[in-house]
Amino acid sequence: MDWRTFLAIELPAPLREGLVTKQHQFKWKLPAINWVSPESLHMTVKFLGTTPESLIGDIKEAVSGAMVDFSPFSLTLKGFGVFPTVRQPRIFWAGIQGNSQMLIDIVGRLGQVLEPLGFPQEGKPFHPHLTLARIKKDHRQVGHMFEQMGVLNDSYEGGQFTVENIVLFRSELKPSGSVYTKVWDVPL
Repeated sequence: MDWRTFLAIELPAPLREGLVTKQHQFKWKLPAINWVSPESLHMTVKFLGTTPESLIGDIKEAVSGAMVDFSPFSLTLKGFGVFPTVRQPRIFWAGIQGNSQMLIDIVGRLGQVLEPLGFPQEGKPFHPHLTLARIKKDHRQVGHMFEQMGVLNDSYEGGQFTVENIVLFRSELKPSGSVYTKVWDVPL
């Protein structure tokens, strides 16, 4: 049986609650956006996609081996942005600052150890962020609203958190949206 999986960093509840408060401030002005539910807020570090259930143990072993070289470190939620551009936004995100080089090193190491298991490395550089919403239609109009509201100039500071582990999540697509289930975590 195949699963749909990804590796991520969980956020502490107080930081998630702060992001949900910001989402509510924007929601009423931006109805065309599909907001990520509070329980689903996380930072993806490696999307695996279709994953044979038989590989889940091998993935954990590879991630465990890779993480022995890393120690817990701090990151900070700060500011907002969009991918790819404000004129055609598809993803609205909260920024990640702090020891981002450590995060980039972890992502690179995960790519190296998972490639032999059939999960190719990303073709583009990793940009630390936390997805808050997906824009599926009216891209130009939503981008214009972002500019009018000054959303991307918001001086939001969501707080600092410590990255202590990497989590494997299973993602199940439902009519109401994706449901994420924690499968296991590996400490740094």
